[in-house]
Amino acid sequence: MVRHRPSAAGRPFRLVPYFFILSLLLMGSATALMAGYLRHYSAEQLLKLEKSRAASLAQIFENSLWPGFRPLIPLAGQPDRLRQVARQAELRDAVVRLMRGTDAIKLKVYALNGLTLFSTDTRQIGEDESDNPGFRSAASNSPASELAHSHSIDAFEHTLTERDIISTYVPVHGPDGKVEGVLEIYLDATPFIVATAHQLMWLTLAICALMGVLFVAQMLVVRHAGRVIARQARALADANRDLDHRVAERTSELEDANRRLEDEIAERRRAEETLDRLAHHDPLTGLPNRLLFQQRLHRLLERSALGEHDLALLYVDLDRFKDVNDTLGHYIGDQLLIAVAARLAGHIRSGDLLARLGGDEFVCILAQPGDRAAAGDMAHTLLSLFDRPFAVNGNDIYLSASIGISFALSDGADVDTLVRNADLAMYQAKAAGRNRSQHYTPQLSAAAAERVAIERHLRQAIEGGEIDVHFQPKVDSVSGALVGAEALARWTSEALGVVGPARFIPIAEDSGQIVALGGLVLEKTCHQLARWRDDGIALLPVSVNLSVRQLELEGFAGRVRAVLDRYSLSPALLELEITESVIMAADDALAALEALRALGVRLSIDDFGTGYSSLAYLRQLPVQALKIDRTFILGIGAGGGEAIIRSIVSLAASLGLETVAEGVEDASQVDFLGSAGCTVIQGFYYGRPTAADEFAARWLATAQP
Repeated sequence: MVRHRPSAAGRPFRLVPYFFILSLLLMGSATALMAGYLRHYSAEQLLKLEKSRAASLAQIFENSLWPGFRPLIPLAGQPDRLRQVARQAELRDAVVRLMRGTDAIKLKVYALNGLTLFSTDTRQIGEDESDNPGFRSAASNSPASELAHSHSIDAFEHTLTERDIISTYVPVHGPDGKVEGVLEIYLDATPFIVATAHQLMWLTLAICALMGVLFVAQMLVVRHAGRVIARQARALADANRDLDHRVAERTSELEDANRRLEDEIAERRRAEETLDRLAHHDPLTGLPNRLLFQQRLHRLLERSALGEHDLALLYVDLDRFKDVNDTLGHYIGDQLLIAVAARLAGHIRSGDLLARLGGDEFVCILAQPGDRAAAGDMAHTLLSLFDRPFAVNGNDIYLSASIGISFALSDGADVDTLVRNADLAMYQAKAAGRNRSQHYTPQLSAAAAERVAIERHLRQAIEGGEIDVHFQPKVDSVSGALVGAEALARWTSEALGVVGPARFIPIAEDSGQIVALGGLVLEKTCHQLARWRDDGIALLPVSVNLSVRQLELEGFAGRVRAVLDRYSLSPALLELEITESVIMAADDALAALEALRALGVRLSIDDFGTGYSSLAYLRQLPVQALKIDRTFILGIGAGGGEAIIRSIVSLAASLGLETVAEGVEDASQVDFLGSAGCTVIQGFYYGRPTAADEFAARWLATAQP
């Protein structure tokens, strides 16, 4: 509520006294200024007039008397002789006669050196006036005048007292136009000054009278205005009291509205803070999310580019985290991520940043990491956190992680490059066995670029049928006769040249092209079998590798049936090889295998002995053969390999399964495998994978059905 102080707004303004004093001061000041100006103006006009009169008199003196003064000029340096010149009296009488009846009261003549050649006051003859400003101005051909009051001055015939004198210095010119001397004429301006003073006095009185009349008129107007203002002030006071009451009511309403508005603002601020946190933090773990991580990394990279500090990036990816979700459920998986985030965050240095990018991927920004070894030590510290199990919902879960390390500027100067290179290093750590860290190297980018090129060209090769199928023989271990073959994918790219299966098959699996690739190999294998049949060649079973994604395809057995029917082939001519890891990873693998076996195709477990399948699970599988992994074949003669092979052969025999040894390269291995009871041998010892025509010419011409 607005309050009026009695000392200010409550006290009436006394207009008339204030106006009286102020007007009186202003009018008095104006009158004084006008009088002063008129006096100054009159003096200036007087000087101009008298200067003009003095110039006229000087011209008269110059014309009439100067020829008489000219002979005195040579005596300018001899003051004593000047006073003794006989003509001084004559010259004085001539000057007096000429000046009689004028305002001139005194005359002096100067040589150019400032010496007084003549004066009506003979006592001043011979005086040096060279420093006189008026003389110096006239000697420079510029007349000068000045007004002064003199208490006593000697005139031509008598002494004058209390007079206003105007002295004028006028240059005198010779026949050649040059200044020969200076005349100083004294004029009595007293009568004019007195007359001017009387005029000024009357004018000032008139102005004062006018100002007085004006003042009285203004006072009357102001007094009336004061009464009007007083009435208005009383009305305004009444209005103010009413307004104060209404303002008080409105203020109370505004205060209530303001409180509600402040509550709304606070609520909105809390909502904005919540939105900001949701926008920049992971809702599951509470860690900074990808957006906040990228913003912070961008700022730190800018500072790093200026040389303010070093920067390293640790890209942390949990190993086989999908298995946790698949076996224990996504709720346990989420709780495990929360526990991992808390454990990692508890060991992050002050100034560093830990963020969750999504899924099971975390990233740590190390500010001032030191050298590469120090960053590696930090990665080792984080890896050691996974040595202890994570207690989640009553479960002790053991987990490991792989970490990729990249350094700012040397491994990437922008966010995308630095993160991508740390990601490449992390995948290299996984490829090297997991549960380890890996520094980024330029070779990883080269490998990634090659991988991208292979993936792009592989897609085109599959779509264009550029993938070839080569065949490697399978031989009876006792008779040495051909009993079958394995169809293997081979690729010769127009852009990349020969690309080995070890290079393109993993890429096909990771990129999702393995289904199309497997389908193409199956199609080309059956097509080749049909061609051999049509050429009258006796056919033997051919095995084709099967991937986990193919096995998981809905109705995959029906697809195989369709291919066989398309080429009118017996299912007994087709064998599908599935690795232990594929069987363990595939969803509902047993049902898929049973559907294939019901179709009539043969099934075998490839790379047997490298997986973790149990004997009980193996008994359930509808397979007909076990393929011994080549790593055990290489161990023959090195100690230990023979015992493992005998165990696998014995196990297969107990289950009624055929055994196939792959990767056999020399006769000693063939002899041992035969003695151990291995049924079929496959490897370079009998032949490398070759194109269909070469394989047919070498093996099928002599094969027995």
